[in-house]
Amino acid sequence: MDHLSYHAQNNPNTIAIECKEEAISYETLYKTCQAYANHYTATIHDKRIGICIKDPLTAIYAILVALYAGKTIYLLNHHLKTVTKDLLSAYQLKTVITKSSPSLDSTLYEESINDLNIASIRLFTTGSSGNPKCVIHSIKTLVASAVAINTALDFVPGDRWLCQLPFYHVSGLAILWRTITAGATLQLSPTKTPYTHISCVEKQFKKIITQPHQPSLKCILLGGSFIKKELLEQALKRKLPVYQSYGLTETGSACAITTLTKNTLGFSGKPLPHITLKLKNKCIFLKGRSRCLGFEMPNKKEIILDPKDYYNTKDYAIITKSKHLTILGRASRMVIINGENIQLEHVETFIKSLDYVNNCYILPVTQKTTLKLYGFVECNDSKKTYKSDINIAITNYFSSLYKLTAIFFHTFDKGLKPTDALMKKHLNNYQLKNNKD
Repeated sequence: MDHLSYHAQNNPNTIAIECKEEAISYETLYKTCQAYANHYTATIHDKRIGICIKDPLTAIYAILVALYAGKTIYLLNHHLKTVTKDLLSAYQLKTVITKSSPSLDSTLYEESINDLNIASIRLFTTGSSGNPKCVIHSIKTLVASAVAINTALDFVPGDRWLCQLPFYHVSGLAILWRTITAGATLQLSPTKTPYTHISCVEKQFKKIITQPHQPSLKCILLGGSFIKKELLEQALKRKLPVYQSYGLTETGSACAITTLTKNTLGFSGKPLPHITLKLKNKCIFLKGRSRCLGFEMPNKKEIILDPKDYYNTKDYAIITKSKHLTILGRASRMVIINGENIQLEHVETFIKSLDYVNNCYILPVTQKTTLKLYGFVECNDSKKTYKSDINIAITNYFSSLYKLTAIFFHTFDKGLKPTDALMKKHLNNYQLKNNKD
């Protein structure tokens, strides 16, 4: 079903998007999208187009319009100019939308265009090798995710979801679809009418738990990054409506959600009804209505998944009798030292819990048949004593097997996901600079 069209006809005056001083009704949003969809159809002949837009409202329009026009859209990170240039070449994208189209009269369009059934969304992701690939989603997979999450979080008409996440990422895109599916309001400005729902990473969560309680708040959805235990405990003391989740780009955002309580403090979520999940040797396999259709590699090579088959997430987890998940880490981030399995994400999580650490990444490198662990750490300041402090803390908490060979103070690019390939380049630069082997 075309939910935007439905709400435009049945709830025309309901606010769909609120941005700064602008409040856009469902009727206005739909008519504007239709006008531009006709414009796209007439002026953009390429089936496959990139969307690389900084302004969130303009990005929303471009996404919806292109999908109505039946395009295959590739959502690009506007922060990464060099990476974007490489992706355009690798995926042979000739047309890229970088700003809004010329002003059009939204009340004047020749006919309604609805090619959503042939439209496709491609989200870029990277594996441990650093090679880019696209996760392929359809409107149906995104709607399936939205319906399940809306039900789990009681997101209904009249509610407002504050979105401060980018729409080239699955988390931001999922919020857009939840809003349109529910007939609720997507809020782009935190200073406007009090919101009811918000998705958070740790930095945003820190601010929320220190602010005065907002009576209208129904849901703080956590996911996508490690959250320190002490912050969760603070939220519990304040009785904030916190939900923990597990999800991935391949499932169109969260596929497991649980309410934060004293009993669920260490859990990552409980599988939602639209997803079937099983563990094999602690590795998560899943299938369901929101799972992606497949993957696209450079040079237009596609790998289509069978809906009946389970997809190997390469995430490790344990599950309780009550079906709650605890995510242990990525299969691709496990190494073996002296016969002991070491989950690098587990060690990274511990390091991030140190008061003086903001972020970190551990790079495993085999040198002369010996596996060595190099740490890239972003601290509150660059005191050299932290290097020894970190290794002492690691040794005391785990064992000497986990000790890092070397630690480099590093500033992480907020728009770029760390990968082994990327960090190896940084390692080489650090070693050249310091004249070390």
